[in-house]
Formats: sequence, C-alpha cells, structure tokens
Amino acid sequence: MSAAGMPSHDRRYFDPEIQTMPRERLRALQAERLARLLDRVWTTPVPFFRRKLEHAGLRRADLRTLDDLVHVPRTVKAELRRSEDEHPPFGDYRGAPVEQAVRLGTSTGTSGKPTLILWTRKDLAVDHAASARGRWRWGLRPGMSLANAHPFGMNAGGWHFSHGVEALGVLNIPSGPPESEQQIRDVLEVWRRVRPDMYRLFGNVATTYAEAARRLGLDPAGDLNLSIVGDHPTQQHLMVSSGLEALPLLGSACEQREGAHLAEDLAIVEVIDPRTGKALGHGERGNLVVTVLEKDNFLLRYDLEDVVRLNTAPCPCGETHRRLFYDGRVRDITVVEGHAILPIDVALVLYEFSEVSVPSAEYQIVRPLEPASQLHVRCEHAPGVDVEGLGARLGARLRDRLGVPVRLELVSRGALPRFAYKAVRVVDA
Repeated sequence: MSAAGMPSHDRRYFDPEIQTMPRERLRALQAERLARLLDRVWTTPVPFFRRKLEHAGLRRADLRTLDDLVHVPRTVKAELRRSEDEHPPFGDYRGAPVEQAVRLGTSTGTSGKPTLILWTRKDLAVDHAASARGRWRWGLRPGMSLANAHPFGMNAGGWHFSHGVEALGVLNIPSGPPESEQQIRDVLEVWRRVRPDMYRLFGNVATTYAEAARRLGLDPAGDLNLSIVGDHPTQQHLMVSSGLEALPLLGSACEQREGAHLAEDLAIVEVIDPRTGKALGHGERGNLVVTVLEKDNFLLRYDLEDVVRLNTAPCPCGETHRRLFYDGRVRDITVVEGHAILPIDVALVLYEFSEVSVPSAEYQIVRPLEPASQLHVRCEHAPGVDVEGLGARLGARLRDRLGVPVRLELVSRGALPRFAYKAVRVVDA
C-alpha cells in the first residue's frame, strides 16, 4: 500500500487477497457472514425479516448452512414500499437504528414509488470498498480525474458515485445530466479546462454533450478528451448493480469482458427461475437475487427483478469471484409467441447495421397491452438510406435472430425522444 493507504498503481487487483481467494475459502467466509446476519434478524431484531421467516415456518436453527438459504422467501421492492407505508417513514426492515444513519437518499422510482435508503458509516465503508475494487478494474487510479453525469438531489446515485470515486483518491467532476443550454455550456467549459482522464456518462448523454461541443466550435476528443464510443448494448455487461438499497456496484468486468466479477465476499448472489425458485446455472437467464452480508442495513434474498446470466467458467484474469451478465429488467420483457424479448436482444441486432447504429441506435419496442403475435420495433435510420431495402434486410435479420415475427417501423433520425439519464426502450402501445 502507498502512504495514502492505496495499492500501488501498477497492481493488478485492488484487493488481491479477497479477489483471488480460493472458492472453498470464499464460501466459508460467506457462511460465516451469513450466520452473523441471520443472528441479527432474531436478536436485533429486524421485524420485517423475522416476521417473513417465521411466516415461512423457519426458525434460526433451521438455517445452518449456505445451502439452507434457498428456504428463505424472496423479498421484492413492493414489499419494502409496503413496509414503509405501514411503519412510516422508514419501514421495519432496517438492520440498524435510524439514529445510526448518516445519509438518506431515495431510489430512482423507475419501478414505482421511490423507497427511502439509509446508510450508516459502516454501510458507506462497505459500498466504497466494493466501488474501489470495481473501478480499479476500469483502470481508474488515485490522482486521476473523472467526470460523471449522474443526477443529484434526493436520488442518491450521484452522491454515492461521487463519494465512491473520491474515496479512491480520484478527482471527481460531478457534471450532472444535460438539462439546459446554459448548464451544458458550463459543463463543457469545465471539461475544456480540466480535460478529465475518464468519463462515466449514461446512454446518449455523451453524444448530447459532444454535439453541443461541436456547435460551440470544440472538438470533443481534442479539446475535452471525450471519445464517443457509442451506446453498444454489450456495454451493459461491463457492470452490474443490485441497487442503491443493496450493493450499488455489485461487480465490474475485467479485461476479459465476459461478465462483471461479483463482490461475493460482500453479497451472496443467486440467479433463479422466478416461477419455480430453482437455481439456474451457467448462461441461463433468470432473476438476480442478492443477500447483502456486511452492511448494517442489509437485505436478505432481495429479488431485484433484473434479468441476468451467470458465467461460472474460471477467469483467465485470476479473480475467483464469479461473473454476471446484466441483460435487463423484468418489467421490460415483451412476450411474443411465448418468447421473452428484452431490449438488449433487439439492440444487438441493430448494431449489426451502421444505417441505424451510428452514432448510436435510437429505438423503441412498442408493447401492446395483450400478448402480441409480432414484435413491434420502431427505429431511427440515417439520412439518405434506402429505407425500403434497409427495412427488408433489418426486418429479416430481427426475425431470424429473435425467432418471432417482427413489425419494423423505420423513422427519421431525431424522431424518437432523447433522455438525459436512462433511456426508455419499451413503451406501451
């Protein structure tokens, strides 16, 4: 470690002892930490989880090993909201007294009413440890600078991201999403003067800022050190989160780019079939279920209602923690003739066609209220293309790859809405 308590810049892993721990030792560590967590459910107590376990006929003595965890009922976000409504304002699922909390935030509310999130100092330390490990894999090092476009205010994402990179010794440049012409100009002027070493921007935010820079006579790459890498769908496989309320940076990808290495010392991660509850294996799509181990405000078998796939193959990079691919949200599934289609399934096809993917693919899946006999995809195309010919080729490729009938609607570039934060790819008809 350096004098500042950080690993040397050329070290491969942020925490090599943990990240290369043999699997049997890692499972033993999980078992030890899970036992402490379960003890707290009954002794603290944590009414929400104690009630949930007892309603399932479970006593503490019934939960002795990691294999017993599958008997614990899953918890979903709607239950946390209900707990907050019935036991205002913070619910009865918290693992620490409110008096110990040092930060409050809210979830984004994209899946319904935002929940309140509390952190103790220990909770923040755990989140920052996972953040440092995950962002070290990006190549981020103390002394570098990073610009981010997270939103701030009551949504805690921007604050949490910022404090995480600051804890790593990085100069944080909190720029926010592009919301007004004046704000964009102010941000671009800072970027011009500082030339950040790294950017972390969402969706088409980088394109929005870059286009504004060009209008001001600036070259994004030369003047701002901002490179537009597009919005390729595989970028979402480089990181996985279990939400601010659980472990925000659950994992990130190494140079192999075959899924995000999970922080399995800090969370037990399952991929399950949502209908049967059965654990799924390598490459099978299912729901992400997380048990947060080391935080005061933990969650026990929390079903994110995210669609993911495990990569259980040993990684050449030397890390022993399993990898995970994030494929999308359950709420974004469109069912066509029994096939569950996610936006990434469509996007991977669109990026085979430069006519619709340069500089980025802008598209919508139009989902009917009832199960559909065809998939309706609305997509922008570049100017001057043969729309009829493109429609025939792209439509055929979508049908071939997705295995369902497709109704392709091509529209002019700029016809679909742009988003300052996360793009909405599924709209209801």
